[in-house]
Amino acid sequence: MDWAFFGYKHYPFSVNPITMKTLELFTGHDEEVQLCQNVLHDNNVRLVVEGARGVGTTSFANYLKFRAQEKKLYLAPRVEVSVEANWNLESLLTAVISNIVREMEAIDGKIIKHKAFKEAKALSGRLSEAYNSFGISAFSMGGSYGKSATVSQPSFIPSTTLGHHLRDLGELAVTQGYKNGILIQLNNLDLNVIHSHEHLAYLFNAARDFFQIENVSWLLVGDIGLTSFIATKVDRLDDIISERVFISPLSKDDYHKLIAKRLAYYRIDKKSKFPLGEDVFDFLYDITEGRLRYIFALVYSMLNRLQIGKLVQNVSFDLARDTVSNLVRERLAKFSLTKAELDIIQILGDLGQANVAEISETSEKNRTYISKLLSGLLQKKCVNVTKDGNQRIYQLELDAKIAYLVDAYNT
Repeated sequence: MDWAFFGYKHYPFSVNPITMKTLELFTGHDEEVQLCQNVLHDNNVRLVVEGARGVGTTSFANYLKFRAQEKKLYLAPRVEVSVEANWNLESLLTAVISNIVREMEAIDGKIIKHKAFKEAKALSGRLSEAYNSFGISAFSMGGSYGKSATVSQPSFIPSTTLGHHLRDLGELAVTQGYKNGILIQLNNLDLNVIHSHEHLAYLFNAARDFFQIENVSWLLVGDIGLTSFIATKVDRLDDIISERVFISPLSKDDYHKLIAKRLAYYRIDKKSKFPLGEDVFDFLYDITEGRLRYIFALVYSMLNRLQIGKLVQNVSFDLARDTVSNLVRERLAKFSLTKAELDIIQILGDLGQANVAEISETSEKNRTYISKLLSGLLQKKCVNVTKDGNQRIYQLELDAKIAYLVDAYNT
């Protein structure tokens, strides 16, 4: 789409997290920001950032680390480390070291003369080649370890040696004027979606002592449940966590400020008017529960589907509702849901969350039958499940929930 035609540099609502260049677009979460910034004035911090997928946890963490770097509190690699399923401790440490090496080289060409940097760069280079020869894409940040979920990781260098290099890089950052050393951001710490409980418990337990290396601080970013998981399953790590913050969706007032801020930032023609009005943005906020990534993705898909500028100039509320309904139903249609499965989605939409017994009672179907349907919906990623004691509590995944809420708007 030609955004210049509409008076904008490019699409104002990118789903990508904010960067060092777009920090001024960050909006809201004032109390959480203040708390975390106070914590980050210390050395060797371990900060947990938790929130629902799409709500803006990565942007929140980016804002913290880039502001800290502006104040010379930390050297903060601009690219976060996306922790992949089945990484072992050595994989994690090597990815972290490689990330630091790239950032140091990018911001200060003189640093390449330091012994600690030369050794760390040589090490990461050797390991990258070794991992590649093993059939593994090792250190592209957020890279995959191949198609198999059971790929074992080679241990080319002992973790203690990697720890020494990490410590040396932290000390080097301090000598370069960064008061508290290095701030590392670990993303993708999402239970069930990315990591099994067993694997994440192993990784946290194995990394616990390395999280305490002097002059290295950590932002641990994950989905809802990360904090309670650490507290109940990895108490050795919980004991050393500096602070925990939960990122809720923006309030509607802050959401309106964010929309206005983005439109103003990318506008090149002062007379331009975005094709969606406030009523449409409010509708999207309501059906996505304020998850910005989903809102912005729906806006993009909607505008392209409607061929804005060719067939349609402005999107009314009714047109937006019908278009989103079609988009979500097309997405769900790929799962080939049966009528019985759609009935379960309807029940969970009405109840919000429920266990098998409650769904069975509402549907007047036996529990074995309901359990089988829920198992299928779990595989199709239409529902998710959490444990509450001995109870398994089911909720709709966001795609299914959006479909349900759009239908509610229609009625």
